[in-house]
Amino acid sequence: MTTSTITTAKIIVIGGTGETGQRILNYLKQTYPELLLTCASRQNTSKLQDIPFVSIDINNAQQSIALLKDYDLAILAIGPMERLQASPHKLCLEAGIDCIDINDSGSASKAILALHEAAQQKQCSIYTGMGLAPGITTLMLMQLAEQKRSKNAVYRSRLYMGAAYGGGKTSPYSMLANFSKKITVFQQGKSQTIATPWKKAPYKFHFFGQEKPLAMIPYGTPEVISLSNERYDQQAAPINTLDSRFHIQFFPMGMAKAIAAFNPSEKTINFLANKFYNSGQSIKNKPKADPDTYINIFPDNAPEQGLMLQGSISSYDLTALMTCAVTDCWLNNCLIEKNGVYSVEFLSTTTRNNLAKALNTRGITWQEADTKKLQAENNYFGWLESNTHQVQTLRHYGKNWYTVAKQHPRMAYLQKHFLFQSEVWQTLTKQLNILQLTKFIINMLIRWQQHGKQLAQYAAKSNEWKKLTKDLSMFTSGYSLLRETIGQQLAYSYYRKMFLETGDMEMQWLWPQATAFALLENPAQAVYQYWLAFLESYQQWGLLNFTQTKLADGSYHVHINQCIYAEVFTKLDCPELANLVREMEHYAFTRIASKTNLMIDWQQKDNGETAVNLTIPTATLCQTLDKVSNG
Repeated sequence: MTTSTITTAKIIVIGGTGETGQRILNYLKQTYPELLLTCASRQNTSKLQDIPFVSIDINNAQQSIALLKDYDLAILAIGPMERLQASPHKLCLEAGIDCIDINDSGSASKAILALHEAAQQKQCSIYTGMGLAPGITTLMLMQLAEQKRSKNAVYRSRLYMGAAYGGGKTSPYSMLANFSKKITVFQQGKSQTIATPWKKAPYKFHFFGQEKPLAMIPYGTPEVISLSNERYDQQAAPINTLDSRFHIQFFPMGMAKAIAAFNPSEKTINFLANKFYNSGQSIKNKPKADPDTYINIFPDNAPEQGLMLQGSISSYDLTALMTCAVTDCWLNNCLIEKNGVYSVEFLSTTTRNNLAKALNTRGITWQEADTKKLQAENNYFGWLESNTHQVQTLRHYGKNWYTVAKQHPRMAYLQKHFLFQSEVWQTLTKQLNILQLTKFIINMLIRWQQHGKQLAQYAAKSNEWKKLTKDLSMFTSGYSLLRETIGQQLAYSYYRKMFLETGDMEMQWLWPQATAFALLENPAQAVYQYWLAFLESYQQWGLLNFTQTKLADGSYHVHINQCIYAEVFTKLDCPELANLVREMEHYAFTRIASKTNLMIDWQQKDNGETAVNLTIPTATLCQTLDKVSNG
């Protein structure tokens, strides 16, 4: 479609009031403000007041078809697909319009693909399985298969979903459908129904940054249906076996096995689905509820030879963004395959590349599973963002360590990991025997309490200040004892290295990755604005003072002083630590600006005082996006 056609296209999102439907509408509205969007469902529970709503009951075929005829495209975010099967797709065909679905049901997939000839006759296009899994997982799988990374054409898919988002009302139905004594899988080049391999190796998987391997629940992915279909080109992308498993935080494999053994009736499934939904809404508020989603697709038993996707983003956002990427390509006439039913497996390499590029512009990318590289970069939280529309919507905008809602639940584990890997710890364990090391730790706890009392005047200001003083007194108690044990020169060198490496890991969670800024309209200005919002949060809280000045040549000058970090470190007789926090922030600021043309001249002075000159050369967004793609 031409740009002028994009603004006149009419799109209806059926199931638009659900978790995924609301996200799809919101993302499309952000990208295409003039696009004619409609939210459709049985009842109007939409939170998007600027998008019109229409009531639809797909059980009333005549009424639904009459409604759909007024649109160019239907996005089917409705569920549970296990029960709906291909009924909404048939309505779209009768109305003579294209549709995109987020189907994740194997049985529904079979029914939908069977509409291929009917869609051809109606000259309509159905794009099915355009969500997370299948969808994004399929794009990753096809990339590996086309490259023939497995000699035996054996591939494995591992998916992890954190519990921080609660979930939608229809999601439990898809999950429950996979809890069975038998599942349909793709093995030895064909679809087979086998006894569910609950603990058949390799049933555990260790996702990067997680504390331990996790038990994975096997499931019959809809990709099985497509791979066993005669339309799939095995020569172009040979796949002999696909082993798909998932893990949902706080949901044990034992419960899945118990449900499968029980073989619940439809009434029981309804009861369990409601229970799971309510439980999810409660669990998402737990301190350890993880906001991350992981995907690992790899050949054979070699995760390091595969692809991975990771970030603090919900599976619902990933599903919605994949659907939006397909819509982007539909609007811009980048879907080569038309008039028929197409899952990702049936799309050409060119179309799949177009989808990957559309995902890229929406901030969703995968990369080689080089965990050593990620470890060297101290990037343990991935690179995905849920909203890259504008700088104010980026993660933790205007927040700091003590005003952010809650820290990542894996933060404490990673902090311990960095401590035990550091030269500080290695030196202590080499120079001190067990008794001496125990005494060192006891003395540190005592000194921590003593230093905390010295900071009582700060802690009394607020709960945030209490957290701050607790952290700073912990730093000084450990460092000062280390200094007494091995001398200031070595102590400072080792402690600084540990502090900055740990801080880099922490800042990669607090602040977004550089690629998120590079996707914004003015990347360099966005980085500068994000950093200023961070400084303003500290200044409002009384942690530091800063001034900003726009110079005659268009550059900016920022002066930071009156730093409480430096003041407290000096008060607790550790003045050499005064600039460490600012040094950590300098590195993080440079990192988020690394894919923009922002020029940073950072002049560090004493006691946390800093003078920063910033220049934003003229550059187009296209140049910046090229840099992201090439990087």
